[in-house]
Amino acid sequence: MQTINAVVGASCERYGVRPALRHKENGIWRETTYGELGRLSDRFAAGLLREGFRPGDHAALLGPSSPLWVAAYLGILKMGGVVVPIDKELKEAELRHILRDSNARVVLSEGQWLELAREMAADLPDLMLAAPLSGTIAGEADAAPPILVAAPPRTADDTALILYTSGTGGRPKGAMLSHANVVSNIRAAVAHLDLDDSISTLSFLPINHVYEQVCGVLLPLSLGGVVTFCESIKKLGENLAEVNPSFLTGVPAVYRMILDRIMKKVHKEPIGRMLFSFPPTRPLVQRKIRRAFGAKTIFVSGGAALDPAVAQGLISLGLTIYQGYGITETSPIISAETHGARRLGSVGRPLPGVEVRIDNPNDEGVGEIVVRGDNVMQGYYRNPQATTAVLRDGWYRTGDLGKLDDDGFLTIYGRVKNLIVTPNGKNVYPEEVENELLKSPFIAEVMVYGHRTGSMEEEVHAMIYPDQEALDDYAGRQSGGPTLSNGELEALLKREVQTACRTLADYKRVRRFTIRGEEFPKTSTRKIKRYEVEATISAL
Repeated sequence: MQTINAVVGASCERYGVRPALRHKENGIWRETTYGELGRLSDRFAAGLLREGFRPGDHAALLGPSSPLWVAAYLGILKMGGVVVPIDKELKEAELRHILRDSNARVVLSEGQWLELAREMAADLPDLMLAAPLSGTIAGEADAAPPILVAAPPRTADDTALILYTSGTGGRPKGAMLSHANVVSNIRAAVAHLDLDDSISTLSFLPINHVYEQVCGVLLPLSLGGVVTFCESIKKLGENLAEVNPSFLTGVPAVYRMILDRIMKKVHKEPIGRMLFSFPPTRPLVQRKIRRAFGAKTIFVSGGAALDPAVAQGLISLGLTIYQGYGITETSPIISAETHGARRLGSVGRPLPGVEVRIDNPNDEGVGEIVVRGDNVMQGYYRNPQATTAVLRDGWYRTGDLGKLDDDGFLTIYGRVKNLIVTPNGKNVYPEEVENELLKSPFIAEVMVYGHRTGSMEEEVHAMIYPDQEALDDYAGRQSGGPTLSNGELEALLKREVQTACRTLADYKRVRRFTIRGEEFPKTSTRKIKRYEVEATISAL
C-alpha cells in the first residue's frame, strides 16, 4: 500500500503535460498540468523544510478550494507532515479549538482567514508559522525545482490526515486517517465504480471535507483525470454546462435544489410543461435538460440520506444519479450504487474489502451499522475515550441505523441517537418524516424530533423554516398582498404538514410544529446541527 503523495506523485510523473486542475480566473479557465502540480508541491515541501517544519509535524490548511490548496496539501505530505484541513466557514471559537487541539505547527491560508490565524497565534504555543498559500512558502511556481533534503520515509500506516468531524452532535473530534486508509478507499472506489483516466470532475463541495477531498479530488488525480473547481454554488448550473464532467459528488440538499429549479423552469414554460406531461414528447425535454446539466455526468449523492423521491425525479429527467454512504471515520466510502447494481432508496453494496454488519437488529432487521476494513480510521486524536467508544475489535460503530437485504444492498434509516420511540414501542426515524415534509414547496428546511410530554411519552414534533419566496408567490396569488399574516402562515403550514403525513403510518405523524424565523445552523455539507437546535428546544 502506497502513501497518498506517492500515488498522486506517480500521476504527476506519468501524465506530465496533461491538465490536472482547472480554475476560472478573470472569466477564463486556467489549467495546472500534472507536471506543474508536482513541481509546485515540491516547492511547498521545500518551503516548509526551510521554515523548520519536520516529518510528523502537523500543518493546517484553511481556505477555499484552489490549485494552491491541493499543491500545499501534497507538499505537506511530501515533507512527511500531517495535514489538518479546516472548514473556512468556522467561527473563531471553533477554529481556535481545532488549531489548539490538533497541535498545528503551521497554518497555510489566505486573506481574512490568514489574518484571523495570525491574531490567534499568541494563544497557540505550538504554532510557529502562519503563512499565505501563495508567495512566502511556495515561491514562484515557474522557478527552478527545489532540492529537497531527504526526509525519513513515511509508511502507509503513518497518519496522513486529522479531519475534524462536522459537529452535528457536539464539539468536533479529530479523526486520524492513515495513508493506507485513504489509498485503500480510493482503490476500492475505482474498482467498485469502474473508473479510469477519462474521469473529469467538477469540485464544488468544501475541500476540507473528506468526501470532496478523497472522492472529488484525490481519486481523479490518482487516475490521471481532470479536476475543475466550480466558481461557486450559485454558478453550479452554468459550470456544469461549460465543463460537462463525467463524475460529480454532491449532497442531498444540492440535488433537491437542482430538481426543484429544473421542475420550476419546466412548469413555468407552457410548451415545456406540455411536452413533459406526455410520455412520447418527454424525451425532447430530457435531452435539453441533459445538455444543460451534463449529458454524460454521473451524479453521486453522499453526506446524508437522499430522498428516494428526489432520486426518482432526477432519473425521470434522464439524469444518472447513484447514492453512496460514507463517513469521515471510514475515509469515507462504505457503500455505493453503481451501474447494474442500483436499488432506489438504498445506498448500494459495500465496496470491495469493506465489511458491513448490522448490530442488534430489531424484528425488521434494522440495527446499528458497524464497519471493518482498511478504510477504518486509526482513532480520534488525543481522545482515547471517544476512540474506545466507537472502535471495538477492529469494528467501527457508525451510530447509523441500517438494514442489509438478501442481495447485500444497504439501506439507511437514520441516526441511532435521533430515533424516536413512541409510547407503544414503535420506532420513528425522523429522516423519513423530514423527507415527506420537504416535498411541500412551502417548507425550505425542517427538523423532526421526539418531544417528551408531561407523562414522559414521546410525541413526534417538527420545527419548520418556511420557503419565503414560495410564500410570497402564494400570498400574491391568494390575496394580492405582499405577505401572509401569522395566522394565515400557520394555517397553510398546518395543511401542508397534514397532507405530507397522510403517506405515513399514524404513529409517525407530526403532532405539533413550530415555525422558525431563520435557517437552521448547518455543517459544511448542509446537515442541520441538531444538537444546537435541540439545546434551544430544551430551554423553551
